[in-house]
Amino acid sequence: MSTNFNVKSFGLNVIPDLRQGKQAAHTVEKAIGDMWEPVLDYLATNDNVFSGEVAQEINKINLQTMQLGTIVNGDREVRNLDTNM
Repeated sequence: MSTNFNVKSFGLNVIPDLRQGKQAAHTVEKAIGDMWEPVLDYLATNDNVFSGEVAQEINKINLQTMQLGTIVNGDREVRNLDTNM
C-alpha cells in the first residue's frame, strides 16, 4: 500500500493567498465603518444639542420674553414662569 496517500478533501489542501486575508479584513472594516458612519455624522452635526448649548439658548430666550412681557404689561400682574431648570 501507499504511505503517501493524501486523506484531505480537495478544499482543505489549498493554501490561501495572504492578499485574500487582507482584502477580507478590509471588507469587514469598511462594512462596520459604513454602518456607524451615519450615527457619528448625526452626533457631530448636532453636537450643540448634546453639549447643552441649545438648552442655554432656550432659557435665555425665555428670560428675554418674560422681561419684554413685563415691560409691555407695565404694572399689571404677570404670571412668572420658573426658568431655572
